[in-house]
Amino acid sequence: MEQQSNWKKVIKKGAFVVVCILAALLLLAGAIYGTYRIQRCASGPRTNGSTPEPTATPEPTPLPNRLYEAEKHIAVAPPLDKLDLNDAHLEDYGPWLSDPERWLDLTPEGANGFTVIRSIDLGCSYVCEDGEYYRLGEGTDGKGVLDVLLTDLNWDDVPDLLYTYHFGANEDQCAKVGWFDFDTHTSALSDFQLQNGFLALSEQDGEYVLFRAERDADLETGTFGLTFTQRIGTLIESRGRLILVME
Repeated sequence: MEQQSNWKKVIKKGAFVVVCILAALLLLAGAIYGTYRIQRCASGPRTNGSTPEPTATPEPTPLPNRLYEAEKHIAVAPPLDKLDLNDAHLEDYGPWLSDPERWLDLTPEGANGFTVIRSIDLGCSYVCEDGEYYRLGEGTDGKGVLDVLLTDLNWDDVPDLLYTYHFGANEDQCAKVGWFDFDTHTSALSDFQLQNGFLALSEQDGEYVLFRAERDADLETGTFGLTFTQRIGTLIESRGRLILVME
């Protein structure tokens, strides 16, 4: 009887040890599985063995319809006495106006015998031909000439220059369009003006088209681009006047 009692005690102790070992193994297995799940959640959703879909490629920044680059500086700055500026402007901006790297060359393709330049700092713009400088647009504040297009607007076989320009400050900012006649060396300005916006030009099917535009500029170098946003109308010449036919 005593021997049987001892065997029962041994069996109970052995069973207890086995239960403890099994419980410890279950706890260990649970800890391992919990760690595994946390790592999987942190690494993203399951893919069932398939290759994950690549993330969408960001859309590239759209290029402007026309770009005026700062690398196109003029070789020699214009003489200050030919710029038709008052003494206050010459005193305030003289050092920058005398630096050719502070002038942007806007001369359109196909030009022969003239250049179009704009001061990066003051915004005043000119046609330069045979050593003479002719102002384009009006006002000295604002962005100056925005866009230029070589044309023969009055069909006289002499090249003309269509241009848009920007002037004014704060609530008085506006953009206009002009036509420079190389015969008379004068500008005819359209009555149309766009308040607080920019204008650009395009030749399409023999017509000269005016567009609203967005302007993106590097204030340090002077480089700027124009992105056309809305067609406004076509430009024609009539008896020496520049007329915009609205659409």
